[in-house]
Amino acid sequence: MPAVTTPLEISSVVFKPILVRAVVALVFGLSTVFVPNPGVTWMKVAFALYLVFSGSAMWEYLRREPVPVAMRSPLSLAAAAWMLGTIVMLFLGSPSAIGVTVAVALVAGGAAELVAWARHRREFIPARDQLWTGAVGLLSGLGLAVGALQGLNPHGQLGIVGGGAIIIGVLLLISGLGFHHEVRRDRGSARGL
Repeated sequence: MPAVTTPLEISSVVFKPILVRAVVALVFGLSTVFVPNPGVTWMKVAFALYLVFSGSAMWEYLRREPVPVAMRSPLSLAAAAWMLGTIVMLFLGSPSAIGVTVAVALVAGGAAELVAWARHRREFIPARDQLWTGAVGLLSGLGLAVGALQGLNPHGQLGIVGGGAIIIGVLLLISGLGFHHEVRRDRGSARGL
């Protein structure tokens, strides 16, 4: 397979996994708004689904040809942190322990995304998204850690991460739709429309 080099070729390859991650974040974020009294089980399931599907979307993004090889390491660490956090969290029973575990996963993932942004933002345009997703993930994790250690209930903990997820979802939705629009506009102009 030939290397993908033009911005349009990159856009056509990365927009789908970016949109998948956006939808995952938005669905999780909105679920935290509309479930008024979640218990510990709901908290575990919601966090697990969010982390696992976010990690899966990230790995799908990393499998794409244009993603620089050197960028794959920090982003793989982000996805692995989310997956490992899910596994550890499933063995815990208290809201505080669950919150701290998810917080560590979010902080590690956010830091890894910021590393990917810092190293690759100039040569790979989609890497610029990692500034915002990394920063919001890192801040959500720090907020969750503080809340969990202060004994915040499941609704409050889910709300902290859900707020960050909505921000991430909206940002990635704009980014993914922008890449998709570039591809559609080019296809339309190629057909003479």
